[in-house]
Amino acid sequence: MKDEKEILSLTGLRFVAAFYVFLFHIHIRWPISSHSLAKNVLDQGAIGMSLFFMLSGFVLAYRYADGRSTLKDYLINRFARIYPIYVVAALVTLPWIGINFVNTSLADTLKWIGQLALLVFSNIFLIQAWFLQYFSHWNDGGSWSISVEAFCYVLLPFFLPSLLQASMKRLFVIAAVCWLLAVLPGLSAALFSSPSNGVFYSMPIFRLPEFLIGTCTYLAIRLGFKYRFGAVLQLAVLVTFFLYLGIAGPEMPLYVGHNWIALPVIAFMIFSLSNDRGLVASILASRFFVWLGKISYCFYSFQALIILLLISYHDKLIQVAPALSNNKLLAIATLAVLVVLSASGYYLIEEPARRWIRRYRKERAIRKVNLPATSLASSTP
Repeated sequence: MKDEKEILSLTGLRFVAAFYVFLFHIHIRWPISSHSLAKNVLDQGAIGMSLFFMLSGFVLAYRYADGRSTLKDYLINRFARIYPIYVVAALVTLPWIGINFVNTSLADTLKWIGQLALLVFSNIFLIQAWFLQYFSHWNDGGSWSISVEAFCYVLLPFFLPSLLQASMKRLFVIAAVCWLLAVLPGLSAALFSSPSNGVFYSMPIFRLPEFLIGTCTYLAIRLGFKYRFGAVLQLAVLVTFFLYLGIAGPEMPLYVGHNWIALPVIAFMIFSLSNDRGLVASILASRFFVWLGKISYCFYSFQALIILLLISYHDKLIQVAPALSNNKLLAIATLAVLVVLSASGYYLIEEPARRWIRRYRKERAIRKVNLPATSLASSTP
């Protein structure tokens, strides 16, 4: 791999993760399939979030391990990458904020003001995932993962310098420890009682190990660890994994209950696809999948709006278009609408906003005296 080159197959893989989560969100409300194997695989679509976090850790290490970016540039680039669409997704879902004003007493009014202020504050500063009671309010059922990502982004400069100094053996030990930390919550829920509030699913600290496994995966490749097998092994691993989900899907709790096998499989797929070779990599690196990968952040971010609209107007939609009472057709139609909306968001909002933020940053830098900058990969903030 060359550091200056985009890994096209991983760009396509981003859409696969977003698409799996989309199918999951549709299926749990309007079942797409009643076949036991297919149903179980769709029921576990939240595993796509683990792919998001691990892929994010891999890609950020790939981009910033060379030490050419300053800490400030890194943070601004992350802000420019996620915040504009994040704000738009929050604004368009305001009608579903879920805090009703009840003007019965001064105490009720003050409580409503406090709820609204705290929810808005938490969302502005991307800390909503730490407060599990927010999950059913506003856009938080969709944006909690952005809160997790922000947490991982902030921590990466603290971890990356040490990880860059690690040997191959140490990287594998760190990845193994992270795997164990990610497996323990699901194991505890299986052996004892499952928490009902999703603490292990959306709390950032429990998702950090997945991000770090992704980071270690790239750094191992950077040290010379290579994929020496063909595409047949990739396909065999994928088929075996989905057969496992199809058979054992409902037996493990909290979605993260499958981490014991899901995380190694995801790490293997990211690792084996990173050289852009093989049948699976060729498909994901095709122009169409790369384009889908580029709009995948909008695709993921606008899912909440589409789902909330469907929940609110599903019955009326069926009256207008009875064919959509077939859940498969409903999923296809929803997918088409979401792709169009995502492409519009990417070209009209995400990319223009990102370019403007970066251009503004460069213009400000030109006006200032050049001072020595702290490298992301060489020291901590």
